[in-house]
Amino acid sequence: MNKIGMITLGAAIILGGSIGFGAINHGFAQENPSKTVESKASHELIGIEKAKAVALEQVDGIVESIELEKYNGQTYYEVDIDKGNKDFDIDVDAYTAKIIKIDESRDDDDDDDYEVHASAATKGSLISEKEAIAIAKKNITGEVVEIELDEDGGRYEYEMELKTSNGEADITIDANSGKVVELENDDE
Repeated sequence: MNKIGMITLGAAIILGGSIGFGAINHGFAQENPSKTVESKASHELIGIEKAKAVALEQVDGIVESIELEKYNGQTYYEVDIDKGNKDFDIDVDAYTAKIIKIDESRDDDDDDDYEVHASAATKGSLISEKEAIAIAKKNITGEVVEIELDEDGGRYEYEMELKTSNGEADITIDANSGKVVELENDDE
């Protein structure tokens, strides 16, 4: 084989190897789960209101709490719903709003909790969750990642955690009056 033939053969091998390596590498990129995580991270979270609505489509009850959780690389909202003598933990994907799982258990610790929540809500004496979030956002710049309606000494309160630019903040709002009861902010 002459010199030109050897150079041509060598160039063909190198070029073929590069094309083959690129095709293989591209194939791995398509199957690489970290690419899926990166593309999800670029999307917006669905938010607490959407997660609540999706969970209530599955179980019609009283939402006791909603928390933004992350486990094994998956980000989801854990929505706790009380319905009669049962508790439901519903995990909603934080990006797609798809139900991940629903766990059902007996509500043994607070048998009259449902009736108390229901009677307070039907009287219209409590501010809505949406109103409580608006009050929190007037006091703190951030995204609500956890909210819970809790009874404390006969008074109902919304307890919230917000993710801020400097960390996190916790705020407690009286569910009857809408007044801020407690505020802890890492920003200050």
